[in-house]
Amino acid sequence: MIEKYDKKECYCRMLGHFLPFRYCRTMQNGLPCGKILDCWFRILPIQTFIEENYSQEEREMIFEPPKPKMVSLAEMIERSKQQPGKK
Repeated sequence: MIEKYDKKECYCRMLGHFLPFRYCRTMQNGLPCGKILDCWFRILPIQTFIEENYSQEEREMIFEPPKPKMVSLAEMIERSKQQPGKK
């Protein structure tokens, strides 16, 4: 059952406060945060949890390194230019 740890809490170094596991498990468009192993390894059998609940493809998406900020910004600008009614 994927929800079994949802009420446990852990300190999030990115946001600076405690969060429930459910947030960490779903914060990336329904997939876990890429830092989930770093934050939860002392509290839960997190590696096993990830392996049991996510496919290889999903695990690759979870742990894919983030794009550099400039690349992300350029992609957002390009997408906004392509929206109908925008100039």
